[in-house]
Amino acid sequence: MMRNLGPKVDYDRQYSDIELIKRFLRYLGPFKTLLMFIIIGIIASAVVTIFPPIMVQNAFDLLETEAGWLAVLPFAIGYVLLSLFLWVLQVVLGIMVTIVTQKVIKQIQIETYISLQEQDLMFFDKQATGQIMSRVTNDSQELSDMLNVVTQFFSNLLILVTVLGWMFIVNWRLTLVTLIMAPFVFLVALTFRRITRRTTGDWRAAIGAVNASFQESVSGISIAKAFGREEKSKEEFEVINNDTFKYAKKRAFAVMGVWPLMDGISTLGVFGITLYGSSLIFGDLATASTILLFLLLLNRFLYPLVRVASQFSTIQSGFAAMERIFSIVDAEIKITSPENPTIKKIEGHISFEKVHQEYEEGVPVLKDITLDIQSGESIAVVGHTGAGKSTIASLLMRFYDINKGSIKIDDVDIREYDLHNLRSQIGLVSQDVFLFSGTVLDNIRYGHPTASKEEVERVINIVAAQEFIDALPDGLDTELGERGKGLSAGQRQMISFARTLLANPKILILDEATAAVDAYTEWKIQEALDKLLADRTSIVIAHRLTTIKNSDRIIVMDQGKIVEEGNHEKLMKKKGLYSELYETYFKHQSAEWISEISEVFTD
Repeated sequence: MMRNLGPKVDYDRQYSDIELIKRFLRYLGPFKTLLMFIIIGIIASAVVTIFPPIMVQNAFDLLETEAGWLAVLPFAIGYVLLSLFLWVLQVVLGIMVTIVTQKVIKQIQIETYISLQEQDLMFFDKQATGQIMSRVTNDSQELSDMLNVVTQFFSNLLILVTVLGWMFIVNWRLTLVTLIMAPFVFLVALTFRRITRRTTGDWRAAIGAVNASFQESVSGISIAKAFGREEKSKEEFEVINNDTFKYAKKRAFAVMGVWPLMDGISTLGVFGITLYGSSLIFGDLATASTILLFLLLLNRFLYPLVRVASQFSTIQSGFAAMERIFSIVDAEIKITSPENPTIKKIEGHISFEKVHQEYEEGVPVLKDITLDIQSGESIAVVGHTGAGKSTIASLLMRFYDINKGSIKIDDVDIREYDLHNLRSQIGLVSQDVFLFSGTVLDNIRYGHPTASKEEVERVINIVAAQEFIDALPDGLDTELGERGKGLSAGQRQMISFARTLLANPKILILDEATAAVDAYTEWKIQEALDKLLADRTSIVIAHRLTTIKNSDRIIVMDQGKIVEEGNHEKLMKKKGLYSELYETYFKHQSAEWISEISEVFTD
C-alpha cells in the first residue's frame, strides 16, 4: 500500500504492510507475557461490557412479576461491581499498553540514534537537520499514538462484535433497526477524521512556525536589537501566532464536533428503538425489559463503531510514521570499516596519491592531488576560499570517501583502517568550535572520558587556559550554555585545543583554528600551538601568518590543485600566488608592517 511520506528524501524507502507488521512484531517479542495479559484483558472487557445492561434487564423482569426490592438488590449491586471491574480493567490495560508502547518506542529511538551516529557526513550534507529531527520526534510520537490506538481498535472491534452478537440473540428485529444507524456513524466518523487529519497537519505546521520564530528570535536577539527590529519582529510574530490560533480553532471543531453529532444519532436511535419496540411489545414479539436492554446497549454499539471507523486512518498514519523512521534506521551507511580492518598505532607518515574528489558530479573540488608528509612534519595549507583546503582535512578524517586515488597513513590506505582506530589518532580543531552541554571539564574530557583531573589541568596549562577557567564561577565545574554561550570565541577555542591535546592524537589538523581568535589571544596560545604541534604530524589550514611561517612547509592551493610548495622565503621570491595571498591577507599581520604603520601615524 502506498503512503504519503511527505517531502521525498534520498534515504526514503517503501515498505509493504506485511514487512512493517513483521518488523513491528519483532519489537513486541520481549513482551510476550505482558501481551498475553493484555489480550486476556481485552477479551474480558468485551465480554463483561454486556453484563451490566443484562443486570438491569433481569431486575426489570423481576419487577414485572411484582417481586420485592430485595429481589432486585443483587442485580443492582452486580451492576455497580461489574461497572467498577470494567473501570479497573481499563486502567490496568492502559498501564500495560503504555509500558509496552514506551519500551518499543525507546528501542526504536535508540536504533534511530545509533543509525544517525554511524552515518557519514554526506548523509547530513544532503538532509535538512529539521527534517531529520521531525522524523525522530514527531513520527515517534505518531507511532506511539498508533500503538495505543491499535489496542483500542481491537478492543472496540471485539466489544462491537460481542454487543452485536448478543443483540441478535435477544431480538434480531430490534438489532436490524440498530444496524440502520451504522452507515451514518461510519460516514460521520470518516468525514470528521479526514477533516481532523487535514486541520491537525495545518496546526502542527503552524506550531512549527511559532517554534522556529521563537528559536530564531532568541538566537538572533543581539542582531535584532542592533538593527532596532524588535517592533517589526513582534508584528511578524503576531501574524504567525494568529495563524496558529486560526488552525487551532478549526482543529478543535473537527475534534470536538463529532461527539455532538454522535449524540444526535444516538438520540435518533433511542427514538427508533422505542417506537419500533413499542409495536413489537403490542405484537408480543418483545418485552419492555428487552427494549430497555437495547437502549442501554445502544451506546455500547455506536461509540465503539465510530472509534473503529476513525481509527483506521490513525493506524495508517502510524504505518507511514513507522516507514519514515525505519527509512532512517535502514539508511545505507556508505563509510564503514572493512571486514578485516587494520588496527595499529600510527606513526604519522601521510601520502596523497592522485586524489580526485567531487561532492557533486562534474564539479571537482580536488584535482589529482599528490602530496607526501613525513611523520612529525608540519605543513601549512593556504589558498583562496573554495580552493579545496578543508576537503583535504575531511578526506584524511575519512568523513567522505575518495572518488579517485588514495590516501595512505604509514603506507596503509585509510580505507583499510578501523574507523574508530583511525579517527582516535587524528585530532581536528576547526574554526567553528562546538561545545556540548555540560561542564567545562566534561567538554575537555570529551575525547578521553577517563582522564584524571591532573591530566586535564596539565593540558589546560599547556594551552594557557588556566587563567580564564579560574575566573569562571565554578572553574572546571562551570556549566556551559548552548554551544558554549557565555564564553568568548577565544575561550571556546582554547577549550577545544585542550580537548584535542588531552586525546593525544598522532596527527593533528588545524582547520583555520585561530581565525576567530583576536591577536592578543593568539599571542597567548601561540606557545601552546607550538607544544600542541610538537612531535606530531600536522596539517594547518591557516589565515594567520605566524602559524604559516612556523610550518616546515607551505602548500599553496588554487581551484583544487597544488600550485606552489616551499617555505615562506622561497615562495615570496617566486612572486606567485603565495606572494599575492601574502600581500592580500597576511602582510598586515607581520611585525614589519605594524612597525611601518606605527611610524606613519607617529610622523
